[in-house]
Amino acid sequence: MPEQNEIKFMAEYTWTTLLSLFDELSLRKKLVLKTPKGDLIVGGEIANVMKLLYVISELSIVIKEILRKVQAEIIEEKEIITSGSLDGRVLTGLAGKYAPSAIPVSKTRLLLETPANLLLAATLVEVRFEILNLIASLKETKPELKPLREYAKKRLIDVLLKCEYLMYEPVLRPILSKAQLLAGQPSKLKTLEETVKYEVLRKYRDLKSYSRLLELRRLLRENLSLLENSITELNKTLTLEISTGKLYELFGFTLILQALIEEFSPTEIKVLEDERELQMSIVDSKMIISYNTLPEDVESRLARAYARGIMNGPVERELIRKLGGLPDTIILLKGENKRRILLVDYKYSRSYNYLVQARFKAVAYLYEFNADCAVIVTPTPGETGDVDEEVKEQTSFYDAIKTSGGAEIRIDNNGKVLAIVYVDPKPESLKGAISALKVLFRFVNLPVNQ
Repeated sequence: MPEQNEIKFMAEYTWTTLLSLFDELSLRKKLVLKTPKGDLIVGGEIANVMKLLYVISELSIVIKEILRKVQAEIIEEKEIITSGSLDGRVLTGLAGKYAPSAIPVSKTRLLLETPANLLLAATLVEVRFEILNLIASLKETKPELKPLREYAKKRLIDVLLKCEYLMYEPVLRPILSKAQLLAGQPSKLKTLEETVKYEVLRKYRDLKSYSRLLELRRLLRENLSLLENSITELNKTLTLEISTGKLYELFGFTLILQALIEEFSPTEIKVLEDERELQMSIVDSKMIISYNTLPEDVESRLARAYARGIMNGPVERELIRKLGGLPDTIILLKGENKRRILLVDYKYSRSYNYLVQARFKAVAYLYEFNADCAVIVTPTPGETGDVDEEVKEQTSFYDAIKTSGGAEIRIDNNGKVLAIVYVDPKPESLKGAISALKVLFRFVNLPVNQ
């Protein structure tokens, strides 16, 4: 049985690394990772949170501009002073009427509760309310996907805090109560927005900043809708059953990505149109990295094979195509006068018997896809169990390469390479595993940026 601390480490490393990649590179497309239970969606909510944060940052600039010249109405009020000091302008025309017991005065006060200012405050209240709902809607999940949930929650809280900071500007605070009531009544809010639109047209010079506010309200609605869709997709992901073996595959895929980025320092990374492949630009080459899907330029030999029933004639080609293999990860390098295919299979097992079977499969992949290198990524073996003579014979080789982190085996003079990389899902093994993978990339003659 896998140790719980291994599961926790694989989950934290995988999701933190993948999501940080999306965050740092501002990748706009989501990455779809295929699993037997359904698609894992990575990055969609991050891209849309970033868009929303951008609009709110724009809104922040508009609010500051508005607050520098608050649009307020000056209200003149009459007050009768019967005691205390005078505060206001004495209305001499009415003085005789109230003398000698009182003095009539005129006072002015600033009314912040204008339609434009109410709309401004209600906009912030609306966004805050929507984000709170999205946070509350995040599904609870098992340990394998918990870091994915927590990361999404953290990004939503970033938006929430930004809104709350703007809401509690001293000038807006007095009108927040009424703005909250309006935000909960869509029909009244729509009427208020129409009123402000009319006022902006009528007094554009004075209300120019509110014109931008109206535009940002539209963008906020659009981006909140996109974000809501992304969170719905994320919740589908959070309810998936992810086996420990599948988590190890995702862990290995993330490790491969980190090693490639460190080794080649790509000038650009993006998610391709199909949302199932990443592309790295390296000097004058393109590198496509896929997970459980075949890139367009990679084909199994069986795709063009012919088969016939021994007694009944030809077998349909579509049925033959189903016999094709599907490596866990395919790395395709395309450049001028250069093409390399590197295949990776991840095996979460410490069984020698299972490792021998994985080796057979990897060699078969080399031939089936005419690849340059097939890699087995697996924990350091140590479980013997019931094995046959063939496995017993090979065990000494797998033990001998433990101190080297694995092995690279040149199969023939055509440069075909079979590689085994031992990757234990433990923090102390991470650095050595990445170093081993980087050495492997150089060994199979992939280009390195100078």
